[in-house]
Amino acid sequence: MVGNFPVITFDTSSHNRLVDDGPRAEPLIAALKSGLFFRFAGLSIEEMVATPDPTKRAALFARCGRIQHGRTDCIHPHNELLRLLILAHSKNAAEFDWKTVDVRAPNYERRIGQREFIEDEQLSAAQKRDQLARAKEYEKMFAGPRTEIEKVFAAHGEAPPATFREALVSLQASEGSLIWGMGKLLYDRAAGTNASETTIKEFMDSCPPFRALIYAMLVSWYDRGVRDRQTGEKLTAGRNDLFMAVYLPYCDQFVTAEIRGEQEKCLRAVTVAANLQTEVLSYDNFCNSFLVVV
Repeated sequence: MVGNFPVITFDTSSHNRLVDDGPRAEPLIAALKSGLFFRFAGLSIEEMVATPDPTKRAALFARCGRIQHGRTDCIHPHNELLRLLILAHSKNAAEFDWKTVDVRAPNYERRIGQREFIEDEQLSAAQKRDQLARAKEYEKMFAGPRTEIEKVFAAHGEAPPATFREALVSLQASEGSLIWGMGKLLYDRAAGTNASETTIKEFMDSCPPFRALIYAMLVSWYDRGVRDRQTGEKLTAGRNDLFMAVYLPYCDQFVTAEIRGEQEKCLRAVTVAANLQTEVLSYDNFCNSFLVVV
């Protein structure tokens, strides 16, 4: 909540629906500007910049500009947001409070309405290339070890865990070395330290955005590398869809219009694993909560 206003964050897919629905989205835009606080996700801004169709890109930012007439702010993309949180903790762990770390991105807020930014075709193409390359690297990182993981299960005569929850229980029973190792990799990269396992555990406990991202990455580890391809629980959301997890602690409701519903399913799994109170909603259900016909 910001004051008495619930905080709403849209995935990029929901921003796309605002455009695709045309006049039918007008009641929803009015609702967003009246009794709610809208928090833009920096990663969504970057995804909208990467939209190759200049007409669609301009329409997306035009909708964002209209939402800005209400109560809004924007917070940094996931990488910068986490860097700021990790640095704050590494400098003074004893007094660290993630809610007091300034992660607002005023430069992104200003650029929503800047035509030269929106119409920059070179920037858009570069952003698209970068996101595609990072998505490819991400998939390789988690799918690459599958063969070796399968050999381990076969050697022990065990079946892979049938669900993500079962996989987490197994990790925690084995002292969670993968969980802490993944956290340490991110923490040390940002802070330039060699953090202890105790430090990583304490930071995960005290920093919900960091905890959410770790569990989101574990979703990919389970889905790409561990689960049985035929019978295991499918959690196939992509890199950016999962990295939106860092925004969950910063909003009361996170809204996604991803067509297959995979992002909604995966982020709900993250909220449970990371013990978050955020409600993850489909775009249509969010609209229906206002009795808006779209």
